[in-house]
Amino acid sequence: MPTTIPHPILMKIMNRVFLIGNLGHEPELRESENGQYFARLNVATHRYIGKGEDRQEEVQWHNVYAWGKTAETCCAHLSKGALLFVEGEVRQIQTSKKSENSSPMTIVHAHQIRFLKTNKGRTLDNFGPARNHDAVAHR
Repeated sequence: MPTTIPHPILMKIMNRVFLIGNLGHEPELRESENGQYFARLNVATHRYIGKGEDRQEEVQWHNVYAWGKTAETCCAHLSKGALLFVEGEVRQIQTSKKSENSSPMTIVHAHQIRFLKTNKGRTLDNFGPARNHDAVAHR
C-alpha cells in the first residue's frame, strides 16, 4: 500500500490573520496586571451576502489587542471610524481570572497595525518616516 509523504510546507502550522476594517470606538490605553500597556481595538469588517436586490451587508466585529508601543501609537493617532490594516494571530484569553464563570474570548493579537486612514486627517503618507515606509505601528 503506498504511503503519502506530507509536503514540508504543508506540515507547518500557521495562525495568521489579516483584517482591513474600521475602528468601532476610541482606543483606550490600559495596563495589564504585569505592567504591560495594551489597547483593545474594536474593528469592523464587512462582507456582502446575496446578489442583486437581495444583496445584504454583514458586519463582523473583531476584538484586536495591541501591546506596548503599538498600543500607545494607536491611542495617540486613531479615533472611531479610522480605517486599519491589522496583521496578527488568533488567541483565546480568559475574560477574568477572578471569576469562576469566566469564559474564553477569541481575540486577534496584533503583530502589526497600519493606519490606512484616520479621522484626524492623517493617512499613511503623512506620518513621517516609518519603518519600511509602509508601516506605522509594529509590535
